[in-house]
Amino acid sequence: MNELISVVIPIYNVEKYLDKCLETVTNQTYKKIEIILVDDGSTDNSGDKCELWKKKDKRIVVIHKKNGGLSSARNAGIDIARGKYITFVDSDDYVDYSMIEILNNKINKYKADISICNRYYLFEDGRTYLRFKKNHDDLIMNSERAIYEMNNFKHFDMSAWAKMYKTDLFKDIKFPVGKLSEDYFIMYLLFDKADKIVYNSTPLYYYLQRSGSISKAQKINFDFVEAAYSQLTYVEKKYPNLEKCVRAAYVSANMTVYDIVLKNNGKCDLAILKNLQSEVNKNFKFVKDYDGWKALKKIQAFLFIKCIHIYNLLFKSFKFIKKV
Repeated sequence: MNELISVVIPIYNVEKYLDKCLETVTNQTYKKIEIILVDDGSTDNSGDKCELWKKKDKRIVVIHKKNGGLSSARNAGIDIARGKYITFVDSDDYVDYSMIEILNNKINKYKADISICNRYYLFEDGRTYLRFKKNHDDLIMNSERAIYEMNNFKHFDMSAWAKMYKTDLFKDIKFPVGKLSEDYFIMYLLFDKADKIVYNSTPLYYYLQRSGSISKAQKINFDFVEAAYSQLTYVEKKYPNLEKCVRAAYVSANMTVYDIVLKNNGKCDLAILKNLQSEVNKNFKFVKDYDGWKALKKIQAFLFIKCIHIYNLLFKSFKFIKKV
């Protein structure tokens, strides 16, 4: 079916990357799209570039707004989206020319509410890294299975991009303004509202790894832990079979906050470390026999609680801890 699809692109000081992003979006094989560019108070030439692209493509709509952060920009795009379906592209990333067509085809084929694809990690020197393994079969999921898979990071994760949604799913769900890890706060809610979710392992999204991005910020931020706890309290009540899964995700979130400190060669305040260790310790019983974690991950959690000096040494010397 040839339905209108909305593409929301939040933009903030990305003049270096914006042309590549928009070149791939405007030249999609699926043509019936509206492209909503949300200039979130850029102080470089990004806003001017938006206006130039609007003149070149009548499908482009531009919003210029006061800086409010990624969540605010995405919400502004959602508010005016006219498409039956919606997808998000970050303005420093780019996409395969067939991404929208393929995601839409999967939605129609399986009568799904959400369609997900694989992605590449793209480095500024041109290197790419395939995030998840390819396979030949589409993965068809109900809400419970999708939440499980998202938290195990074997096929996809909680990122808002590389997915297409029925726009109606966002009627009472918005990205949390003022939070990092904003996708984590709402993805389990979107999956919960969806009757069917489909994943295909074709990599169609190129996720740029750059030092200046929000996700690479060095300041300690506990939003990731807060999001994981919000998910835990919601999911284990509605899907008791996922208790170990979301408890493990909460454990991982606490460890990840500490890992970021180590990665940036910083030192964690002792009181903060003790709190993180306490949360991991309280939930360790749920992950000891959790089949979604490999033995190595369980050893990491044990060392985090009992032998933090060994944990630190292994992290720094061998990159022992895998970043989530």
